[in-house]
Amino acid sequence: MKKFGLGIGFAFMVSLTFGQLDSLEERECKRMQLFVGQELKLKNYARATMYYLRGEEICNNYDAKKYKNMIQTMRNTVATEKDKARKKLYIDTLVSAYDRVEKKGFFNPAEASVRALYVLQSSAPDREKADSLFTVAFQQGNTFKDAQLSYYYYNLYTMYSRAKDAKKELYKKRMISDYFSLSRKIENEGFKARTLESMTNYFNAVVRTCDDILPDLLGFMSDLPQEKDKKKKAVTNFLNLLKEKQCTESDEYAMLIDTIISIDNTVDAVLAKADLLKVKKKYKASIEVYRTALEMADNDTLRGDVKLSILEIQYNNLNSFKSAYNTAMSINGLNRSKALEVASNCVARLANTCGSSTFDRKCNYYYAAQLATKAGESSLAAKYREKCPSSDEIFSNNSPTQVTLSCWGVTVDIK
Repeated sequence: MKKFGLGIGFAFMVSLTFGQLDSLEERECKRMQLFVGQELKLKNYARATMYYLRGEEICNNYDAKKYKNMIQTMRNTVATEKDKARKKLYIDTLVSAYDRVEKKGFFNPAEASVRALYVLQSSAPDREKADSLFTVAFQQGNTFKDAQLSYYYYNLYTMYSRAKDAKKELYKKRMISDYFSLSRKIENEGFKARTLESMTNYFNAVVRTCDDILPDLLGFMSDLPQEKDKKKKAVTNFLNLLKEKQCTESDEYAMLIDTIISIDNTVDAVLAKADLLKVKKKYKASIEVYRTALEMADNDTLRGDVKLSILEIQYNNLNSFKSAYNTAMSINGLNRSKALEVASNCVARLANTCGSSTFDRKCNYYYAAQLATKAGESSLAAKYREKCPSSDEIFSNNSPTQVTLSCWGVTVDIK
């Protein structure tokens, strides 16, 4: 009985001791939470973070709600810290806390894009981890801010730069397909223009040819924004991209031109189509579209530019010198000198077919020289004067003082 009584007493003392230890831990845990609340009232986020971390050890596990509050407090700490070195340390602490929360099964995927950004801003960024988090964020429909979108694409570019062989090619394909999808997201959701500019800079560093871009363009075209202005802006951005990559001869570029015209039939869109037809060497069709643009032009400067484009095709590509002459003579304003130079060359090119005699045909060069002089091209004028009739030829033709050139409907002085 004596031994039995001693045994009961020992067991009671052990139980009492552990009970006291449990109560001590519970009291210390509650004390940490009390300190957290006091610091948060004063918006002392850094000190609140310190007590949260101490409590995490003492309390031997937080529940989901406490971890959520701790994470938010850490985020506030990072946001309010001014010192760069301390901010970096707090970010590292936050990233580590997110990892513990994930292991315990409490991580909320709605924070994936936010967490990924902190991972990339930490002192030792795990780029693949950040990329996987961003991927989850896209899948979960997270709300992205400009910084998160920019960091995502920059991170993808960095992984591409460091990768080799098949993995490098995989990242390149992602950069292309993501550029199209993110551009659409930027247009649809009203991100800042500099976000697209930043993304385009990294894109251009990797993608250099048409063959890289065109396979993904059809997918972009099948899912354009429905709002007119956004749709127009998206198509215009990709038209400019294809121009930069020298893809203007592609069917996809033509499709974009037709799309922009269907969205908003402006003179700029029509001119772009005319330019495209010219590149494709469909010269007559190009001239017809230029004539449409000419009817749409609302100022003399633009009309002069359009006429000059028509003139260049007629003269350089179609060798339609008579048509080119007529166009040139209708151009005024800033393009007048250039037009007169082309008119001068047209007269010279047709000289041997204009006139019933050799003398008459040579007299065309008087007119060619006259036009060149008006164009301010003195050397060209001198060249054509050398081809005018000689004094002997003038004498042999009864020394006329003037000759009418029937092809051009003008009369020139014989000198």
